Amino acid sequence: MADVTFRNESDGSPFEMTASKAVRVLDDIRVWAGRNGFEHVVFWRDPGDAQKLWVQLGDQRLNYWIHETTFTEGQHETVEAQMDYARGAQRRSVAGFDRFDK
Repeated sequence: MADVTFRNESDGSPFEMTASKAVRVLDDIRVWAGRNGFEHVVFWRDPGDAQKLWVQLGDQRLNYWIHETTFTEGQHETVEAQMDYARGAQRRSVAGFDRFDK
């Protein structure tokens, strides 16, 4: 099963997503990551806007973020689509098109 972690952008320190509704969302992300071949997924909290959690799939940090309310409000029905969009951003990055996404 994939490892899902949360980190602070400012210093790289980990933090826990403690919202009770986040459990199902995290389970869905772990299943999604396993199906898509990612051993770990990291969400980086933006120091300038703490509600933005920037996505890292595997070793690649992306120019794509998910809103914190996805976790705090337990929006499990939308997280798979959001992770699919993140995977699309990852594929664009691998292909060299990420420079146009800035």
